[in-house]
Amino acid sequence: MNNTVLSIFYFIAFSHALMLIIALWHRSGNDQSGRILAVVVALLAYKLFEGGSLYSGLYQYIPHFLDLMPGMVLLLGPVFYGYVRKVLGYPDMEVKVWLLHLTPWIILMVVFNADSVLQPAEQKVAMWHAVLNSYSETRILPLEIVVRLLAIKVHLVTYLLLSWKELSKLKDSIDSIRSDNSAEILMQLRLLAITFIALEAIWVSLFLAQQYAGLGTLNQVSEIWLLFIGAVVIAMGFSGLQYPDLVFTREERALVDIKVVPVDSEKIKYIHSSLSENVTNEIAKLIESGMQNDHLYLNDKLTLSDLAKFFDLKSHTLSQVINQGMKTNFYRLINGYRVQHAIDLLDNENITWSIERVALESGFSNRVTFNKAFKDQMMCTASQYKEKTKQRQETA
Repeated sequence: MNNTVLSIFYFIAFSHALMLIIALWHRSGNDQSGRILAVVVALLAYKLFEGGSLYSGLYQYIPHFLDLMPGMVLLLGPVFYGYVRKVLGYPDMEVKVWLLHLTPWIILMVVFNADSVLQPAEQKVAMWHAVLNSYSETRILPLEIVVRLLAIKVHLVTYLLLSWKELSKLKDSIDSIRSDNSAEILMQLRLLAITFIALEAIWVSLFLAQQYAGLGTLNQVSEIWLLFIGAVVIAMGFSGLQYPDLVFTREERALVDIKVVPVDSEKIKYIHSSLSENVTNEIAKLIESGMQNDHLYLNDKLTLSDLAKFFDLKSHTLSQVINQGMKTNFYRLINGYRVQHAIDLLDNENITWSIERVALESGFSNRVTFNKAFKDQMMCTASQYKEKTKQRQETA
């Protein structure tokens, strides 16, 4: 690919990453998960900046701003894993634990790359110039370096698999503890982890093919990998800002460990004794009363734990009533009331609000969750329902 085209794409992705970093940082509190995600994006942004600087010739003027983080993926894995732990409500890692996770990168920097990072500007410019001039060369690396590079990739994939495994623990049970779009955000994070794993698999395949089959050059391997990274960063900008501070509480995590939750499964088990039918019915009536009289569903941040505190019940007891007694889950229960509230607003001839306004007034935090819940219950979108209502009113 033309160097100019490459540099333009890398700088576009880099600028997109900068905007994403700023948005995540400002929309997140000091001790929230969004800021760790901003660090993840910053690591990717730096590699894009390096790529853009190399292919545009900018490296000649700012040599000391490049090659500051060789082996960047040794940082990416632990930081992404730290973000996932934060999202899932695990205790924050202490400084010494962070240092332990970052030890491979520190060793790489001190033992293998310190001289390269600290070399004079003229030598750095000459190094990058040589890299560009070797574009068409099929360079075979010593076995020691090949093993080191592959070990770095294995290190990253290990952290990504750990992150994916942790995120998957909530996959089948999140609808029993949340009524917002947390499930969609978790799915995006799992997809992001899998995407990174796929990218590393692509890099390893291309790298081995270049080294031992003579297919392409090392520069082409790096170009393709960085092009995919740029595409991932741009995709994160479109999907990653819905809920940057998603965090599950320890109580919610404990609820996931207590039971297997799928409502339609016959394997629902609670470690606590079963509730009597009378108690279950009384609590179910209490829930219905709270929804109808107190309109608790209008709180867009309502969780199972919040509802349990309102009724002065234990979360696992409330969950058991909803799952076993009411034959539904928390997500469908709360959003059922929200959808009915939205229908009442759409049916009201005196209300001419937009769909977004109706969604917010009905307790939904965003239109994505509203559309999904509305279509699941009414078998049509809110816009289609509104149009049908308008036609009925005109013909009445």
